[in-house]
Amino acid sequence: MTSEPPRRLHYAAIAVDAVRSTLQLVAGVVVIALLRGGTPGVAAVGAVGGIAASSLLSWITWRHKAYWLDDVALHYRSGVFTPDEKVVPRVRVQGVDTVTGPVQRLFGVVELRVQVPGASDADEIVLSAVTHEEAARLRRMLGQPEPAAPDAHVRLGRRGLLLTALTSPQIGVAVSAVAGVFALFQDAIDVEQDGEGLLERLDSPQTIAVVVAIVLGAAYLLSFLAAIVVFAGFEVERDAQVLRIRRGLLERRAQSIPLERVDGVVIVEGVARGPFGLAALRLETAAHGSERAVARTLLPLVRRAEAEAVIARLVPGLAIEPGELERPPPRALRRFALPQALAGAALGALPAVLWTGAAWPALPVLALLGALAGLRDYRGAGVRLAGNVVVVREVRLARRTLLARRHRLQEHALMRTLLQERASLSDLRVTVGSGGKGRARHLETATAEAAFVALRR
Repeated sequence: MTSEPPRRLHYAAIAVDAVRSTLQLVAGVVVIALLRGGTPGVAAVGAVGGIAASSLLSWITWRHKAYWLDDVALHYRSGVFTPDEKVVPRVRVQGVDTVTGPVQRLFGVVELRVQVPGASDADEIVLSAVTHEEAARLRRMLGQPEPAAPDAHVRLGRRGLLLTALTSPQIGVAVSAVAGVFALFQDAIDVEQDGEGLLERLDSPQTIAVVVAIVLGAAYLLSFLAAIVVFAGFEVERDAQVLRIRRGLLERRAQSIPLERVDGVVIVEGVARGPFGLAALRLETAAHGSERAVARTLLPLVRRAEAEAVIARLVPGLAIEPGELERPPPRALRRFALPQALAGAALGALPAVLWTGAAWPALPVLALLGALAGLRDYRGAGVRLAGNVVVVREVRLARRTLLARRHRLQEHALMRTLLQERASLSDLRVTVGSGGKGRARHLETATAEAAFVALRR
């Protein structure tokens, strides 16, 4: 077995690691100093000390990092007192992604991420700073095809970026972040001289409503800005073998995904996008299955009517002819609508019980809204076998349509409860290699069994 000598990362890795650790350490030091009543001078001294400590630690760890290739694998060693070595066989490499942040751009280097199927972030090999030439060499040695003239190219324009940000589905995460900051600082802010905290002032419905509106507004603004930063300059290209996705404003990320490794694509019509006929496309691949939805985005915004055509252009193996889904029978409608109606009624009864009988009209209104949501779920559910592709749609809060290549299915199952068996109804569930699932609920048992048998073959 031949093996090249160990190589160190580019010295820019010291700065990259120092900046990352400094941002975390300095933020913690400053917050603690201010919360304990420290002066700005004390906080500044703590910040300078944190920067110095982070820089020294980054230099020490850089000296103990090395990587090398042999005939069968890529090796990466790190750690000062307890060295750790990761080994990724070449045949297991599914993609080689690059990240170019502000510090990398300053030094003219890139961060290289070696993706393997089913691995978590901790199992990947991440080279935080290598030259562009070295990145190209490693990509070539790891069997990743060189870029070719694209056969298809889709770019998210400025209008598409603005719509993506306006309908960003990350509002829940943003609310949690804003609420966390609010909880962290509320004890440190004295609204009155007696030291009364901000939360103690929330003594009226009007005040509570104002605070909730402020938190939601700040969360929406944060979500809007985050979407701009993440999806700016989004474009995807496809040649005969590889999908190449590039995105990001502050950090420019580039993903290379072999077409043969794509298990499927999910069309996601969220609450904010569905009513406007918009959707997002997400990839299902084993290398990115455990990552956040952002990292699995094939296209952040597309018109729902054009989604299948765009998928066919970018992933030809998932091209299907127009057709209708096999939908649940009419007798399954109550199984979709009744649970949602009961949930809405329970939600409507809660304020009436806790506060005043004047809130009782909310009960029938929310029950009706729940029933309508169940009707939407019923009309959206279904399954279809289209050649080598299986299409499964389920509606919960969002409508998700999974297009999966049949030979890439990891599992498919036929399920029914006792009540479903009495009504001759069944659920069909499919799972792709990345772990993504699709389920069609309350299908006619004969339809579900026929699809199950066809998938087994």
